[in-house]
Amino acid sequence: MSVLTDAMKTGDAAAVARLLDADPSLLQSAENGVTPILFACYIGKPELARLFTKRGARLTFAEACALGEEGEVERQLDADPSLLHSPSADGFPPLGLAIFFRHPALARLLIERGADVNAAAENAQRVAPLHAAAAVRDRETMQLLLERGADPNARQQLDYTPLHGAASRGDTELAELLLTHGADRDARAADGMTPADVARKYGQDAFAEWLARQG
Repeated sequence: MSVLTDAMKTGDAAAVARLLDADPSLLQSAENGVTPILFACYIGKPELARLFTKRGARLTFAEACALGEEGEVERQLDADPSLLHSPSADGFPPLGLAIFFRHPALARLLIERGADVNAAAENAQRVAPLHAAAAVRDRETMQLLLERGADPNARQQLDYTPLHGAASRGDTELAELLLTHGADRDARAADGMTPADVARKYGQDAFAEWLARQG
């Protein structure tokens, strides 16, 4: 798949199309569980994923969630409800994919259908839905997750919490929401850094000062 991924990284749709013309089996290739469609999402080129579907690639449930294809997600869930709890081949849960790729309506749909709001990635990253919401600064989805019982102190890779994520972006609105729902402002990551430390590391001194004033 490397020849295909190399072409995808350039964003050259014509070059990708030529590769598929020469070898249609590339549509079904995967590298470490990552299909071409998921790889396109991971590198921020969803237009390439659309190219693959036009070429006949059938969406897996994880791919449909990453692309925000609500109709396809519902169709597959109706046929097999267990997909709601099935991670992608590389370990990311459907809800986390929908949130990270900025599909809040789909995230709500998945939650309403019973997605686990604490389901962490089954890989080294251990990203929980709240971490994804913090990463894309999606306050509405974060609030919904917290209302449905998401752990505000969930630990991802290196033991970073969602509040560490909000701190790195200087986002006081997200941080306030997390604190209101029980986030530990003094939580230490594996490297010993608190959210305030992370804020300072990323030049968010105003956030660190704001956090110090919170009860």
